[in-house]
Amino acid sequence: MNFAALSAFAEEFMALQSAVARRDPHQNNRDRLSLRHREKLLRNFIAYWHEHGDQWPIRSSLLLDWVAVGSDRQQPFRDQRRFYVARAFLQQVRVFEPATEIPDNIFKPLQRRRTPHLFSEQDTLRLIDAIAQVRRCGALRPLTFSTLLGLLASTGMRIGEAINLRVEDARLDVTPPHLLIHESKFGKSRYVVLHPSAAEHLRLYLDKRAEMLRGRQVEPFFINGHGARLDYNSQRMAFIRLLRLTGIEAVAGQKKPTVHSFRHSFAVRRLTLWHRERRDVQQLLPHLAVYLGHLGPENTYWYVSGTPELLLEASARFERQSKDEEVAR
Repeated sequence: MNFAALSAFAEEFMALQSAVARRDPHQNNRDRLSLRHREKLLRNFIAYWHEHGDQWPIRSSLLLDWVAVGSDRQQPFRDQRRFYVARAFLQQVRVFEPATEIPDNIFKPLQRRRTPHLFSEQDTLRLIDAIAQVRRCGALRPLTFSTLLGLLASTGMRIGEAINLRVEDARLDVTPPHLLIHESKFGKSRYVVLHPSAAEHLRLYLDKRAEMLRGRQVEPFFINGHGARLDYNSQRMAFIRLLRLTGIEAVAGQKKPTVHSFRHSFAVRRLTLWHRERRDVQQLLPHLAVYLGHLGPENTYWYVSGTPELLLEASARFERQSKDEEVAR
C-alpha cells in the first residue's frame, strides 16, 4: 500500500461520510464544519503515515504517536477528536487489511447516548387527536399530518424517509402491502412492510389527496397545500406545538420528545413484545435492523441495553427461563 492508494481510499471514506451527512434532515452548518474538520484531520494523519515510511500494515503506535505530536494541554478535547477520527478510518482499513491494528479506546466517550423518550400508545392517540387544533388551514393539512405521524408510529420510519416517499413507492394493493424506501440514511434501500390497517389509512389519504389535486399528478406522497413536498422544518415546528398542546414533556432521565421518538418507541415496543412472547430476540434482531434501516444488529441492540423497560423485561424472561429449567430437572 502506497501513499496514493491509501489517500484514494481515504477520499472514498470521506465521500461516503459526506453523502450520509447530506441525507440527514437534521444537518446544519455546525455539522458541515465538523465534517470538514474531520476530513482535514484524516488527511493530516495520512500525511504523517507517509512521512514515517508508509509502514504497512498500520500499527497502533503510529496513531498514538500522531495524537501525541499534535497534543495541546490548552485544548483537552483536541486529542480526543483526533484519536476518534483516525481510529474510525483504521477500522475501515482493516476490512481489506486484517493485520491493521486498532488501538483500544483510551478516552471516555465525548458524549453518552441518553435514553430515548418513548411514546405510549395513549400518547400517540393524544397527539393525533390534537392535530386538528394545530393544523386548521385547509382540508388536507390535518389529514396529511395525522397520516404522517401514524405512519411513523406504526413503522418506525425516519421522518426524512416518509417526507421523501413517492406515490409510486407505495405498493398498497399487493400482498403484503409495503413501501419502497430509496437510499435513505447510509445509502441503503429497503422494503417496509405495512400492517393492513396502516395500508388502509394510506389509501384513504391518497383518495383525499387526489380530490385536492383535481387530476394533477405530483410525485411526492405527502404534500402541502400547494401540492409540493413537505418541508422538514415546518413539520418539526408543528410537532413541537403539538407536544405543548397535549402536555407531553420530557421524562426524568430521558431525552426530550421529538418526532424521532416514534422510531425509538416502535423499536422498543417490538423488542418488548418478542421478549414477552419468549421469542429468540438475538435471532430476530438482524431482521428488525433491516426493517429499520440500521447498518447492523449492533445499532438495534442498543435499545435492549439502553432502555430500562427492556432490561426489566429481559431480566424477567431470564428468571422465567431459569425456573422452567429447574422444573424440567
